[in-house]
Amino acid sequence: MGGASVSDGGEGTRSPVKIFGNIFISFIGAGVLGLPYAFKEAGVLEGTIILIAVGFLSFRGMMLLIKSKHFCSKTNVSRMELTPPGTRDEDQVELLERSRDSAGQEVNYGDLCQIAFGDRGKNIVDWAIIISQTGFCCAYLIFISENLAHYVHGLDEGDVVDDSLKLPFLLLMIPGLVGLSLVRKLHKLSIFSLFADFANVFAYLVVFWFDFEHVSTISIHPKEMDLKGLPFFIGVSIYCYEGAGMILSLEASVAKDYRSRFSTIFALSITAMSSLYILFGVCGYLSFGPETHSIITLNLPVGPMPLMVKGCLCFSLFFTYPIMLFPVIEILERRLGTVNHFWKGNLLRASVVVSSVIVVLIIPDFSTIMVLIGATCCSLLAFILPALIHMRIFKGRHTSRQLIEDYVILLFGCIGTLIGSIDALKRLNVIPDYSGRERIDA
Repeated sequence: MGGASVSDGGEGTRSPVKIFGNIFISFIGAGVLGLPYAFKEAGVLEGTIILIAVGFLSFRGMMLLIKSKHFCSKTNVSRMELTPPGTRDEDQVELLERSRDSAGQEVNYGDLCQIAFGDRGKNIVDWAIIISQTGFCCAYLIFISENLAHYVHGLDEGDVVDDSLKLPFLLLMIPGLVGLSLVRKLHKLSIFSLFADFANVFAYLVVFWFDFEHVSTISIHPKEMDLKGLPFFIGVSIYCYEGAGMILSLEASVAKDYRSRFSTIFALSITAMSSLYILFGVCGYLSFGPETHSIITLNLPVGPMPLMVKGCLCFSLFFTYPIMLFPVIEILERRLGTVNHFWKGNLLRASVVVSSVIVVLIIPDFSTIMVLIGATCCSLLAFILPALIHMRIFKGRHTSRQLIEDYVILLFGCIGTLIGSIDALKRLNVIPDYSGRERIDA
């Protein structure tokens, strides 16, 4: 769950299982529930290839951040270390001074971008985190309100939820969410985060079970390839690897003498997540075919077990919302100077919650939120900035292979941002007519 704190306190953990669990928790979120719909849009073959490619490039991009952090965190960094002969210039000297300020310290994403690009770099990271984390919160609100409306209004399996039916539930959630957002200490919410993790695993297993039970009742020819769905699927895939902003904190939670093993454990985690994403998305799509909804739980039949799954997910996401919003409020309070002002801080927190509800009213579709956030902020944090930071910090020290890797990751991030954003903007003009079809809003 991309914004949760994973700090282990003290000197850090040496447990591979705990490290794996922290990584898994920080990446796996509600986005996986939209993967079956993404496979419906793009096709099984194309979707599988894209997910594998995005997972691999995400891993390589985040490893660039870790390498850059290690370089900037070295003690006694000399000018000759940073600036090879023949490449010394004013930019390198400026970079050295910023790097020296962080020598021996744990460097977070914003610090690293500040070292590479100054205050403007930190500003970019801060706003990307604000927008992406708020986007995750909006996706949670859409999920909760759609599932509650589906249940309260007694809609059948596969029925589309009219946006007007979701409004009362969004309004009812505001007081509770504002109250939770007023909690100043993240650890006080940790019990809800733990419950959310168990609820998610339970829900995924139950959805798998219904997928396999339902697959024999329909006859479909699975879509193997559809280039029209490629931009959408790329945006959703990037969204699903939503932990890029947490990777440096995750690595910092490991004991210093154990960090050499982090990359191996991280690679295993990404492999496991990619396998889960592919299996979950393909099984969900093959089970419900053309009737697959943007949120797969809406395809579950009426009954005690599906109701329990939806209830657990709604409860867990409701209490995960303030955890995801925590870094947003932290950044805004620091920038607006309300850290030590109790009532101003409360007003800011309430305003952020209300703003997220307003965004949901403007963009009420779960899949559109996913592709929009994935193509913009997530792509920036996972691909574009890591490549640029690595090129900047290691200027003149690259091998040809490293430079090619940087450009490949950067190019993929730029292409993903462009085509994903265009697709999301197109989907903003598509309005469902609640009869199973869609029409374009003129």
